[in-house]
Amino acid sequence: MKFVIFGGGCYGTFYARQLLRAQKAGALAVDDILVVDHGERPHAADLLTDSAPLQIVRADWSDFLDAYLDGKIVSEDEHVVPPPFTPHLAFGWLLRTLGRQFPDAHFTPESFNRLPGTPFQDQRGHGTLAVSHADWLCPVNCIEPARCPATRGPRDWDMDPTVRAFAASLEKAGQAVGRICLFHCHHLAYGVGTYPVQALLDARRDLSTDLADQRQLRFIAGTISRCHGALHLVHVRRGMDSVSGNASLKHDSATLSGAALDDE
Repeated sequence: MKFVIFGGGCYGTFYARQLLRAQKAGALAVDDILVVDHGERPHAADLLTDSAPLQIVRADWSDFLDAYLDGKIVSEDEHVVPPPFTPHLAFGWLLRTLGRQFPDAHFTPESFNRLPGTPFQDQRGHGTLAVSHADWLCPVNCIEPARCPATRGPRDWDMDPTVRAFAASLEKAGQAVGRICLFHCHHLAYGVGTYPVQALLDARRDLSTDLADQRQLRFIAGTISRCHGALHLVHVRRGMDSVSGNASLKHDSATLSGAALDDE
């Protein structure tokens, strides 16, 4: 299996160390770990050994993701390890790649006209709707077991059906949603949550198909775990002149891809 970790600081180093431990214990077949960081020698470089399947890639996260996914055919064993407290990388990449594919499209971020009613919900000024089934502080490495460590009762919630029901309810609020793209970050092993790289390509494929056939589309893109999520709502209109369309996309992409996943 191949893993891409964004950030070589405290969180990225923790995830890389745990993956190496899982490999050593025989819990995972770890073939390659890429740690992407703009620093010359991030903290994760301390884990480098001749035998560790670990590489440090010095690059901007967005630039790396654009190049990594450009024309890529991936295997089902490639995974993204999304860090907490960071830009919503998947959403920013979607905006950039769709903008290049559809230069006549105008991407407009929207605030949600209603909220899902989860115990924690926060519509933020930069466009992120942060939602959680927890109204308490969860550790970032929680594996979200069937019995919640905080309540000591059954975890009878899951953010995927919550978001889908919420999206359906938005039609009555004047925001009919035509596509939902969710990146499910679920526990894989040793406290590390991941989602498949293929999920990014699937989202681009689905949205590209929609936009090829429709002049307008409203979609939700979100990275979620079973308990938490960061959601964005975007209205796309095609047929704008290329100058104004590209100008709007650049502005929105810079703003929205900077929205933090600080409740993931």
